Amino acid sequence: MLKLNSGENIEDLGEYGLRIIQARGMYRFTQDAILLSRFIRIKKNEKIIDLGSGSGIIPILLSKRKEGLSVYGIEIQKKLASMSKRSVRLNQLEETVKILHADIKNVRKLFESNQFDVVISNPPYISLGKGIIESVNSRSIARHEIKCNIEDIVMQGGYLLKHRGRMYLIFKCSRLIDLIIIFRKYGIEPKEIRFVHFEKKRNAELFLIEGVKGGNKELKIGKPLFIQDE
Repeated sequence: MLKLNSGENIEDLGEYGLRIIQARGMYRFTQDAILLSRFIRIKKNEKIIDLGSGSGIIPILLSKRKEGLSVYGIEIQKKLASMSKRSVRLNQLEETVKILHADIKNVRKLFESNQFDVVISNPPYISLGKGIIESVNSRSIARHEIKCNIEDIVMQGGYLLKHRGRMYLIFKCSRLIDLIIIFRKYGIEPKEIRFVHFEKKRNAELFLIEGVKGGNKELKIGKPLFIQDE
């Protein structure tokens, strides 16, 4: 029987009968991860990696989307990686999902280049110096660029992706131009953007983006996503 540590509980994800372990006082997945998982296009037998996988929510959800997938998650925080691994066992996904406790800055020691069809990240949104960090913990690391920044993620993702491989992120609208500049710096061409509105009367606060390694310069703006309609 799977052992839960103090403060942990099992939550139903509401898709494919999947469940996940969460813990009080630690980073917990948010709606951003769900939105990103639904935006991603996946084909059969693809090799996928989630950089900064947190609770493992995205690898676990994607595991059931298509046949023959191989899904990896990399998480720097030891306790989160441990919970993710146990969530994988809880759902009997060991043959499909592999969680690695590692720093994404070291992916070149773990994988050869041009190995993945899809790279995903729900990265920290807040630049250092732009927000108040009361203490360095699992939640502040997930929100602030403490352990890595957006350029680290795109650079390592570009290394991992095959030619014409796809990168998917969710990020703050205020940093859209920054991200596009970084994409192009590492050979990732923005192909589709979808803006996320928490209310119809409010400006978009987040956007979902798909980029293609070595892709042609042609950008599609998808329909806006209104959270209140979800």
